[in-house]
Amino acid sequence: MKQLIVLLLGAALCGCATSPTGPCAPRAASDPPLKGGVYADDGPGGIGAVEWFRLVQESPEMELHLLDGAAVRAGALDGLDLFVMPGGGSKREFASLGTNGVEKMKSFIRAGGGYVGTCAGCCLLMDEPKQRARVIPWASCGNVNRTLFPTFQLNEKGAAALGLPKGKLVMRYHGGPCMWPTTNVIAGASFESWGTFDAEAAMEGKLKVRMHGSTAIVGGTYGKGRVFVTSAHPEYFNSTLYVVQAAIKWVTGRRVTFPNRPRKPRALAVGFVSGGIAGVKVAETALAIDAEPDMDLVLIDDDGAGQRRLDHLDVLVLTSENATQKGALKDALPGFVARGGKVVGVAGGAKALPPGGVVGETGSGVVKTIRGLGL
Repeated sequence: MKQLIVLLLGAALCGCATSPTGPCAPRAASDPPLKGGVYADDGPGGIGAVEWFRLVQESPEMELHLLDGAAVRAGALDGLDLFVMPGGGSKREFASLGTNGVEKMKSFIRAGGGYVGTCAGCCLLMDEPKQRARVIPWASCGNVNRTLFPTFQLNEKGAAALGLPKGKLVMRYHGGPCMWPTTNVIAGASFESWGTFDAEAAMEGKLKVRMHGSTAIVGGTYGKGRVFVTSAHPEYFNSTLYVVQAAIKWVTGRRVTFPNRPRKPRALAVGFVSGGIAGVKVAETALAIDAEPDMDLVLIDDDGAGQRRLDHLDVLVLTSENATQKGALKDALPGFVARGGKVVGVAGGAKALPPGGVVGETGSGVVKTIRGLGL
């Protein structure tokens, strides 16, 4: 009950997605949009990455800029207000950015840009000698590669900065870092622990990593810019979007809203396997489906496949050649096809098609492919 009260109070204080008035009222017509870049190259993946694309796209106060490593290296962060690094794989994010891209990102923050990173986007900034940007003086003591809903403790410093009540909150977690501060001094960096894990995770009867008491939320400044990173995934669910709103407010000084997503009557249920993004075109594919008035975009990961979410789909879009090699999705796909479900493969997903599957184009071309299935 206390956790529910904290969630509701946080939403009320921040002006949650359902409230068009109050502290998070939409921008005035004369205000310029908040320019938000979201990384969409090799590295980001999972439902959280696609939710970041959708949230920035849907917010009436924001303007979405999908960026890959080449764009960042070419200076695409110049003129943006915010850079979001979703979860996925931090080492792949580092590799696809490249050393020059990482330096461009750091320069963007130092010059006054805002950075929000979740899960792998948090790992990317940590202080480790290899494949890390070394912006925040924290390192990981390990992680739990499972989907959990642990309790987090937001401390006084975090609560004051974010404008949220101090205390416990529950967010989705999957493999994010359990962080401990290092003793290294990073020039221009001033960061604090804003929240810790208030839970422990024992798998197969063993405590593999000390989660309880380790840092899960870090905030502060790097040069002239502001940074918010967390091990968790507040972007996944409506109940924790107030944390996303507070984070964006902290790093940019601007309030944003996220409108409700109305149900589309008699819509075609299109599942989108979100395991690998690997490029702006794949990100645009999800957004193209989402924009169609007679298609419902349903984000699918291995957890969702194991929960029989494929039972309610008409079409499944594969985005990665590794999507069906193992796990619950591999097990569920034959039954989906046997009952008449249609499968479309885009980008790398074209190499993972089952018999009868159709190769589709990325971006808006996928809509034409889906309509051509005759459903």
